[in-house]
Amino acid sequence: MSAPSSRPAAASAKPTLRELNGLRVLVLHPRDAEAQLLVSHLRRIGCTPEQQWPIPERITTDTDVVLLTIEEGQREAVQTLAQSFSELSPPVIGIVEYENPATLQLVFESGCAGVIERPIRPFGLLTQLLLARTAWKQHAATLAQIRKLQGRYAAISKVTMAKTLLIAREGMTENEAHRTIQARAMASRASLEDTAQAIINELS
Repeated sequence: MSAPSSRPAAASAKPTLRELNGLRVLVLHPRDAEAQLLVSHLRRIGCTPEQQWPIPERITTDTDVVLLTIEEGQREAVQTLAQSFSELSPPVIGIVEYENPATLQLVFESGCAGVIERPIRPFGLLTQLLLARTAWKQHAATLAQIRKLQGRYAAISKVTMAKTLLIAREGMTENEAHRTIQARAMASRASLEDTAQAIINELS
């Protein structure tokens, strides 16, 4: 029997085309022939597109990916939209003119996760959607792990502070203080963190 892999489960996950099925894509593009072609491409690969123009100040619809037209004339609107994004806002893919250096800085300012050059080609669109969505999911998983660790650290810090207070104010040993916190937590059916906070409130 082969030895189990030591790699984390997330590392072995690979993007698949199935992830694009039903993907909600917000298309921020002028209502022209290119937009119609773009929406057609999106529907063909299984996405659910919604088109808006002009560029809104913030995203107000349920969206998985944003396709954003990056043009110098839209600088203020692009910057306003970018400022509304949070850590878990949907990834943005910029639509740019081929070899137009004037929009490069605007691409950076908008926080684009990818770029599609005009004329838009189905394969490039599909690839950028898949890469952007996969990167966003990995980012979201990392943020969740960080917040979990931060919460665990906060709980440990509270328990340590409560033990320190019990030792200083009640003359307990460290083991006695730890057992006291555990016993109170079990008796009140509360978490160690909440019990520690209650002790801190009582003895501070």
